[in-house]
Amino acid sequence: MVVGAGVVGLACAWELRRAGASVVVLERGAVGGGTSRGNTGWVCPSFTYPLPAPGMVREGLRQLVTGGEAFVLRPSLDPAFVRWLWSFRRNCSQARFDAGVRALLALNRRTLELFDAYRAGGVSFEMHAAGMVVAARTGEGLDLYRTIFRRLRELGYEGGTIDELDGAALTSLEPALDASRVVAGLHAQIDRFVRPEELTAGLAESLRADGVEIREGCELTGLARQNGAIALETATGRELADRVVVAAGLPTARLLRRVGVRVPLVGARGYSVTLAGRGTPPRHALYLAEAKLGLSPFAGGVRIAGVFELGARTTDAPRDAGTRLIAAARPYLGGWSPDADTPLEAWAGLRPATPDGLPLIGALPGLEGAYLATGHGMLGVTLAPATAALLAPLVLEGRAAPELAPFDPARKY
Repeated sequence: MVVGAGVVGLACAWELRRAGASVVVLERGAVGGGTSRGNTGWVCPSFTYPLPAPGMVREGLRQLVTGGEAFVLRPSLDPAFVRWLWSFRRNCSQARFDAGVRALLALNRRTLELFDAYRAGGVSFEMHAAGMVVAARTGEGLDLYRTIFRRLRELGYEGGTIDELDGAALTSLEPALDASRVVAGLHAQIDRFVRPEELTAGLAESLRADGVEIREGCELTGLARQNGAIALETATGRELADRVVVAAGLPTARLLRRVGVRVPLVGARGYSVTLAGRGTPPRHALYLAEAKLGLSPFAGGVRIAGVFELGARTTDAPRDAGTRLIAAARPYLGGWSPDADTPLEAWAGLRPATPDGLPLIGALPGLEGAYLATGHGMLGVTLAPATAALLAPLVLEGRAAPELAPFDPARKY
């Protein structure tokens, strides 16, 4: 049994079914209707690192004082949130950041191969392989990303070339940028992006064709061990399963509290808007360095996404969220510009974030036969196939694995 039909849950169901398991997926809403629906869909091994990093606390305080919108903290006296923030602060050391990078590099090693396996297996979804471009309007704006990419290489990143470009070379490579305003950039050639809602729809279609039952509108309300099996209480009655993978995103925390298990997840709200434009749309996934916005040019529209709003509790998008995203992106864009006449409907989603920036992958402490696959933060699409490929053999064999130690749900923070 897999709980959650977002990109991580469906990836887990795919791997389990490929190994011959009988799989049922429970989803409280609709397939791909949560955080998987409106993100940029980046598959970026070269841009994969933990959020808590040296200087991040200082940056968060600066954003709080100046009213910045890239990294937003919603203050709360909730003891669980305070503990999470304290642990996040501890994880911003260089040593912990480096350990997190090494763990993610190891997890990510087969990512591109696994996405190709989806295509080879008949899963239909939009995917682009032109790479990712980081564009900066100032030389200083690129400094952080130079440092990150250099550190990734020092820690074992082997994903290919990351080229540094001046303004002329950058806008020649990516004509959607404004040659009079961007001064430097980076091009990570191996990175890709997918349309996430198509990926989840394609996985669900393929799974159903292979005999997997996906029950939408079926919320899980309880878990317990019963007569050698896992009993799952749902809105439609009790189900029994030999093993269960909980991949329900942020609601995982609330679900597990009901059975006496606490996992350190908080919501980090992000926003996006997808719209048409004038001119030649971008060719690459674009990251706008100072604005900290991501752009993905999909068939039929460009998605602009950003903001990491810690402590948010709802998926309600402010009325002007789309307008603010577009305003922040415009100074970088020249060859393409958002269509001012397009009606804007901003999307918002709550990313499940852990205090060390690493997902929770492995056996659920205190409940034999239950496993977790959640807490991927902004890396859900990138890490979903690798998470599933690592976890599925453990679920089938009912064992733990040393290689999952950095992601162990029982780890210390």
